[in-house]
Amino acid sequence: MAAQKANANIERGTELVQKVIAHLKKRASGAHVVGASQSALDALESKLMVELPPTLRTFLAYDFTFESLGKKFKGKHRFGTDPRVPRPRMTSVRKLAEAMVELGWTDSRIKGKVIRIPNVSTQPWNALYLGEARRDGELLILGLDAEDTNVRVFPRYTAFDLYIAEQAGLYHFTETQRTDDLESHIALNPELGSSEEEEEIDQDY
Repeated sequence: MAAQKANANIERGTELVQKVIAHLKKRASGAHVVGASQSALDALESKLMVELPPTLRTFLAYDFTFESLGKKFKGKHRFGTDPRVPRPRMTSVRKLAEAMVELGWTDSRIKGKVIRIPNVSTQPWNALYLGEARRDGELLILGLDAEDTNVRVFPRYTAFDLYIAEQAGLYHFTETQRTDDLESHIALNPELGSSEEEEEIDQDY
């Protein structure tokens, strides 16, 4: 079934994630889908040193390794292979850029820790930014797109429910919908902001 074009009135938050889960259950026959217990998710939060967004927590309780997304997705098992023993693979955007392409590099100034989450092989990589959460508990999801050896890092989704609904093929979002309320994330995490102003200042001196 083709993804629907999302309108501004769709349910958001955990309600949308539950809709995605119902959608995935219909097509994930044969996939080894195992969810994490609430205590295991608490342990995962302790290792990440951030609280999981409510939407991500809801999804991991259904599918800890993202197996339900299907075989075409890369970057699964980044929270661990066994939900009973979470082992998150935290990294940096610099190291992801190096892993993405041979001789990969990025001029992104983002220093905070990230953890890769799945993507289709033909699309940008996705990484959950482990910074300060928005008021609703959501963390920003970065995109990484290779342009030869240079890897561009950009805000891709401002909430996990948007990410999982689009990646699962339930909805197709516009760029504006994917980055709804980006300003709130930047206000809490200044390093996510554009460096254009700094570059202009450098050119003046």
